[in-house]
Amino acid sequence: MNLNQLLDDVKGILAADGNYDQLSNKNIYTPSIQVDRRNVYFILYQTDSEGIIQKSLVVYENRLTAGDFDAEDSLTDVDSTLLIGELNEKNNDALAKRFQWMRPTSRRNYKYTFGLGDRLGNASNAHLRLFKGRGIMPVLAQQSIRELVLMHRTNTDVFQSASWAVFEEGFTYGWGADGDHVKTPYEVDYAVKIGCSMITLDCTEEINNDIVNLKDDELDKRFNTLDPDQISYFNDTYLNKTFDLGNGRSVKFTKHDVEESVLTFYDAILFAAGIYKKFVVPYNLDFEISMDETPYQTTNPNHFFFANELHRRGITPTTMAPRFYGEFQKAIDYIGDTKRFEREYVIHEAIAEHFGYKLSIHSGSDKLSVYEIIGRVSKQHGWHVKTAGTNWLEALRVIAHKDPKFMLELYKFSYENLDDVKAFYVFNAQTDGTAPKPESITTENVMDLLDNDDARQVLHTMYGSIMNLKHNYHYVYRDKLWNILLKNQALYDKYLNIHIAEHLDLLQGIVKTKQEAQEKNEPKTDISKETIQELQEIAKN
Repeated sequence: MNLNQLLDDVKGILAADGNYDQLSNKNIYTPSIQVDRRNVYFILYQTDSEGIIQKSLVVYENRLTAGDFDAEDSLTDVDSTLLIGELNEKNNDALAKRFQWMRPTSRRNYKYTFGLGDRLGNASNAHLRLFKGRGIMPVLAQQSIRELVLMHRTNTDVFQSASWAVFEEGFTYGWGADGDHVKTPYEVDYAVKIGCSMITLDCTEEINNDIVNLKDDELDKRFNTLDPDQISYFNDTYLNKTFDLGNGRSVKFTKHDVEESVLTFYDAILFAAGIYKKFVVPYNLDFEISMDETPYQTTNPNHFFFANELHRRGITPTTMAPRFYGEFQKAIDYIGDTKRFEREYVIHEAIAEHFGYKLSIHSGSDKLSVYEIIGRVSKQHGWHVKTAGTNWLEALRVIAHKDPKFMLELYKFSYENLDDVKAFYVFNAQTDGTAPKPESITTENVMDLLDNDDARQVLHTMYGSIMNLKHNYHYVYRDKLWNILLKNQALYDKYLNIHIAEHLDLLQGIVKTKQEAQEKNEPKTDISKETIQELQEIAKN
C-alpha cells in the first residue's frame, strides 16, 4: 500500500470541495467519503487476484485523536496522521463517535419502515442504494435467534455488517437494528446490549394455541376456572360490547370472542408488559409485538383485546404483528382470498390507529399480491414490513447463473435433508411433497427452481444446513458459495434491488399489480452476462 499516494488522494479530496467525480484514484469508493473540517474518512477498494473486492478504511485525522483507530499502517503528515485499517469493531466504534448516523435510531418518526434481514451479511450496501430517496426507513440488522443459530452468526456480526454498509454508502437518513423474534429476557438483553434500537418480542411460547380448538362448552368451562374477580372484569369490559373504531368500523365481542381471547393471549399480554417495564422503557426501545408465529389467524377481537389490555397498562407498542387471514408462508406469494384479506386488514388497521401504533407484516418476502392493499389501506398511518429470505434466494440466483452444476448439487442436498429444518419451519413443500425432484432438474432448467414455489421454500429454509455442512473438518459448500458470490457481488446487488424494488413499488402505489411490478423492474435481457462495469452502470440508472 503506497501511503504517500493515499496522502495525495486525501489532499485531492480536500481540494475537491465535495465534487469527487474527477478523483484520480478510482479505488476510492466515493459515496463513503466524509470530510469533517480537515479530517477525511473513506473506504478503499482493492481487487485481489481472484477478482474479489477487499475493503479498507482510510482515515486522515489530527494525530492527537487518530489513536482511536486500529491501524495496519500509518504515515505522519505534520500534525495529522494518515492510517489504513480493517473494517473491524474497534474502527467502527471510533467512526461512530464521529458520525452518529452510523448507529441505529428509532423508527417512531418514520411513517414507513422496511425490514431487510441480511442472512449472509453482504446485502445491505445494495439495499441502501435502493432506499435513498424512497422515504422509507430501512431496518438493516434484523436476524432472529433462529437465523443466528442456523447461520452460526452473532448479533455483533449482524450489527457490524449493517453499520459498515451505512458508512460505506454515506447513508445519513437513519436506519434501524432489530433484535428480531426474541422470546426470553435473556435474548432481549442480548439484543439490547449489542445496540439494537428495537426488539420484536415473539410471544409464541406465551400464547396458548390449543384454546382455539376447544368447543364452546369446553371453552366456557376453562374460562370459569379463573378467579371470580377476573371473570367479572373480562365480562364487564368486553362481553357483548361493541367498540367504535371510527369511520363506521367497529369490533364486537361475543361470549366466544371474550373467552377465546383471554385464554389464548392473556399470558402473552402479561409477558409483554414485563418486558416493556424491564427493557423497553429504560433503554428507550422501539417495541414490536409478534403474534404471527402461531397456527391460527388473529381475529379482529383477538387483536383488539391484546391492544386494549396493553393500553390499560399504559403500553403503546411501536408496531404489532397479528397473524392475518390467509397464509404468509416463507419465500412465496400470499395464499388466500385477497378480498377477504382486505376486509379484515381494514379492521386490523383501524385497531392499530385507534391505539396509536402501526401494523407490521411478517414473512413479507414476495407477498406481492397483497402489497398494494397494505400500502393503500395503511398509507395515512404508515406500515412496517419484514423480509429476509429474499436475500438468500437472490444469492442462489447468482449461483444458478454462474455455476449451474453447483446449484443442482445444493438443491439435491436441500431436497434430501429437509428434515433438518422441520423443527424451525412449516411450509407446503414439507407437507405436499410437490417440490421438483432433483433428478428432474438439469443445467438447462435449473433457473426454474427459483420460480417454483415449493423449490423456493426448500432452498429458502435450508440456508443453515447448506452453509454449515462439514466433511473431514472442511465446509462442503460454504467456501465455494462465498467465492462465487463475492466474485459476482455487482450481479447479486442488482438481483437484490430488482426484487425489493417490486415490493416497494407496490407498497408505495407506484404500480398496482404484481404483473406491473415485475414488468417495471425485471430485466428484459440476461444481466448475468453483463460485465461488472455494465452492471454498475445499470445500477446507476
